[in-house]
Amino acid sequence: MSAFMDTTTQNTHAIMDDIVTLRIQLAAISSQLQPLKPAFFDTCAELDRTPLKLDSAVISRTLTVGQWDYPEDPERLTIYQLQISRMLSP
Repeated sequence: MSAFMDTTTQNTHAIMDDIVTLRIQLAAISSQLQPLKPAFFDTCAELDRTPLKLDSAVISRTLTVGQWDYPEDPERLTIYQLQISRMLSP
């Protein structure tokens, strides 16, 4: 893959190859991140409001408005709504 992708080129095979290569890299990185997420979120929850300063980043705990990650399949959303309703029912 070229370091600088020239999007004006007419070489569609090279562009497609670059996209496929990047997608493969993205999938590899995502598979490395997934198992770390639960421990990362637990650690973040334990942080107080003081930022954690690392060489590579500054991590701080912020309280945000709830964010929802809706499933792509609308039928799954209905199932989730039913499950929530059951949990909230007395």
